[in-house]
Amino acid sequence: MAVPVFCNSCLCEPRNPTPRFSLTSCGHVFCEICLQKGKKDECLICRTSCHTLVLSKQISPDIQSLFMGVDVLCKKYSKEITQVSEFQEKHRKHLLTYHKQKV
Repeated sequence: MAVPVFCNSCLCEPRNPTPRFSLTSCGHVFCEICLQKGKKDECLICRTSCHTLVLSKQISPDIQSLFMGVDVLCKKYSKEITQVSEFQEKHRKHLLTYHKQKV
């Protein structure tokens, strides 16, 4: 299940017609209506200087993963983690065999 997206200011959720949502560099999410009410390059919540990124299907996978459910992320990365683990185990065994033969 994906993490629900909502504006951290007015708490609205995406709907049709939906306002665009943006993610700030300080980690807050705002609808375009609330974002226009605030000061440019300043977070409405923590008042720090920030940049915004419009959320869309074209954003980087790293940003998209912030909105995926943990269960989906676990499935996505479990294969990669297994491959890394098997690779490292293979090399540890190889090193151990080398040292056993040397002794």
